[in-house]
Amino acid sequence: FDAWMEANGRYLDVVILNRPHISIELVASVRRHSKATLVYYGHDIHHLRMQQQLHVKPDDELKRETERYRQFEHALWQQADVVLYPSEDETRHVRQWLAEHAPAATSRAATIPLYAFEQSELVPSPQGRQDILLVAGFAHAPNVDAALWFVSEVLPLVEREVPGVRVSLVGSNPRPEVQALASERIEVTGYVSDARLETFYARARVAVAPLRFGGGVKGKVLEALRHGVPCVTTSVGMQGLSGASAFMPVADEPQAMAAHIVSLLRDDALWQRVSMAEQAFID
Repeated sequence: FDAWMEANGRYLDVVILNRPHISIELVASVRRHSKATLVYYGHDIHHLRMQQQLHVKPDDELKRETERYRQFEHALWQQADVVLYPSEDETRHVRQWLAEHAPAATSRAATIPLYAFEQSELVPSPQGRQDILLVAGFAHAPNVDAALWFVSEVLPLVEREVPGVRVSLVGSNPRPEVQALASERIEVTGYVSDARLETFYARARVAVAPLRFGGGVKGKVLEALRHGVPCVTTSVGMQGLSGASAFMPVADEPQAMAAHIVSLLRDDALWQRVSMAEQAFID
């Protein structure tokens, strides 16, 4: 990378870095060989996500990694010319930290939307839909925890009210503990194509994003909203989406989450209201 920068850095107007553990290794080379504006794009604030994970599952090695990533991210916020996050909550955190540690740099932080969607011409209806959909990449620890917690703590409460309800856990790299959840009522698909994922959204009655730790705006939540499938999530799943708080069913406790899901499985009028509000938000 340094050799490439030495040869080509003078031609660059902007350099965009992401992932803290990678970016921290490249900043010096960019500065040495280029006058480009240096942009750091954070998918989420890693050390805050890891702190939440520590709260749920204390672990000494994770504690050390959290501190390492904290140092990376703080250094990057100070060294970059522009700091971008997709969540206004995270941008606010960066600005507050910079105000205390690098007051002249607080204007560097800005929010940029995570996704842009084509406007859908479909008008979803609750008719013919059934069951629950959880979409996630299961190589990511927050998604594994979410699936395990949902199936063990929330789903039994839903089944008590809606016997026979089925769940699809859809996404790549399901770890053994996720694969072990498969049963007559729980489908674990592994990777699916975009076209097949569309069919899951087309027939699902309720989407869930039962995250107990994580960071940034959640693509899986926005994707459910785009398809007009009512999404029940947690306060972690709602990070960066304060504008959706008026209509999103949010719960951090199993009983409350199960109650939201049961209502959406049974009540067509409620389903329609939430679905329409989701689509308006995405538009």
